[in-house]
Amino acid sequence: MGPSIGVPSPPWNVAKHHGSMYVQGYLQVGSDVAACMCEAVKTSSDGLAALAIHRARRRRRVSPWVWVVGITLIAGAVLLPSLWGRLRVVEVSVAPAVRISAATGEPVDGSPDLTAAGYVVADRQSVLAAKFTGRLARLNVAEAESVTKGAVVAEIEHGELDAMIARAEAEVAEAAAEVQRLSKLTAQAEAELAAAKAALQTLDAENKQYEILLADAQRRLHLAEKLLPRRAVTVSEVDDRRTEVYGMEAKIAWTRQRKFEAEQQIAVAEAQAAAARAAAVAAEARHQSTAAGVKVLESQREESFIRAPFDGMVTEKAAEVGEIVAPISIGGSMARGSILTIADWASLQAEVDVAESQLGRVKPGQRAAITVDAIPGKVFPGKLCRILPRADRSKATVKVRVDFLARDERAVLPEMGVRVRFLADDAPVGVETGAVRDKIVVPKDAVLSGQGGRFVWVVSNDEARKRIVQIGANSAARIEITSGLNPGEKVVVRGAPRLTGDVARVRLSE
Repeated sequence: MGPSIGVPSPPWNVAKHHGSMYVQGYLQVGSDVAACMCEAVKTSSDGLAALAIHRARRRRRVSPWVWVVGITLIAGAVLLPSLWGRLRVVEVSVAPAVRISAATGEPVDGSPDLTAAGYVVADRQSVLAAKFTGRLARLNVAEAESVTKGAVVAEIEHGELDAMIARAEAEVAEAAAEVQRLSKLTAQAEAELAAAKAALQTLDAENKQYEILLADAQRRLHLAEKLLPRRAVTVSEVDDRRTEVYGMEAKIAWTRQRKFEAEQQIAVAEAQAAAARAAAVAAEARHQSTAAGVKVLESQREESFIRAPFDGMVTEKAAEVGEIVAPISIGGSMARGSILTIADWASLQAEVDVAESQLGRVKPGQRAAITVDAIPGKVFPGKLCRILPRADRSKATVKVRVDFLARDERAVLPEMGVRVRFLADDAPVGVETGAVRDKIVVPKDAVLSGQGGRFVWVVSNDEARKRIVQIGANSAARIEITSGLNPGEKVVVRGAPRLTGDVARVRLSE
């Protein structure tokens, strides 16, 4: 039966081949209503003209229900095809989009090789703090600034140490002057001792000479005494010889007295020299002690200067000028436990967790491809550096460090999330740099052409949605999708020509 002119039955209760007849009926009703509306407008115009001459006549009104029915019928006629397309269910067959590994050339579920997630870490990082509690007087760097080894990055207040060093240096100068004075005294005592010893030596020489002369005088006296009985000599000559002997003996006695005095002077000079030397040694010791004290104070003051232990970059600033810093931050105190954190930018690595069951698939020196979450689409080449000798039993993983062989110095930062893809030894060159990438392929029947270009129908929850895609190389049965589709998504491969619009209800065939 054909559709009636009255209110039609709901289209979902009508057979599919009667749909076009309903549309024609709706259009016919719409035409009749429009004609009635035109007639009503014409009549209304005549009524207005009549009112201009005969004000007592009332104009005719068109019933509001006519407008409602007419608009409803027109809207139904326009929306019926689209509604019918949404309500009807099309039986289709689907296939998943498959990732083809660039490393092996085989289809895989997700990643072709072992992958692990982790973070960027610095292999060499230092948290700088003060060795003693004090007030932060100066901070010479800020975050993201580069520093060189030995550069002063912060300074702890050291005014009291400066005063102590100045006093100690004055004591050092005083001790040095005392050492110099005592050195002169020692030299003088040594000179006096040497003079006394020289005088003693002179007296010894004189004494020896007098002893020789005494012996000669005694010999001649003895000879004269032998010759006197023979009258070979006179008595006066014998007396002269005896006088010479007495004179030599007196000189010897006097020389010995002088020697005794000289020896006494030498003893005094030696004591004075020894005392001078001891005083000089004590003064030198005091000088060295005060100088050592200055060095200790200078060393303590040097600890007030916080220096960079290596070339790197400031990653964190934990204290500000004027705050109290301490070697250890104690709970409840206002002291800061650290001042700066410096990381060696050249030592950045990717630290990832590898499952214990997969540990046999990695080894030091293995090639790897590193992707940073903050830099999508960029692949950095890497090399496995070392496997850390500890495991996390709660996660059953082992930490692995991977070196960046090349990276963006400013874009890759510590604590960024990374994923590392460990490559097999026979993986093609270029996989670790992203030059050779995995492919996403679908059956050729899934790709259709339309006004917007190539598209596929993606099925999810019994609903198919049209999606524009970009294609690449293709083979006899498969075609590469370069953009617009993710691995694992299901696409229609049979029944796609029967789908219309942008969204359609589907039922998957066995």
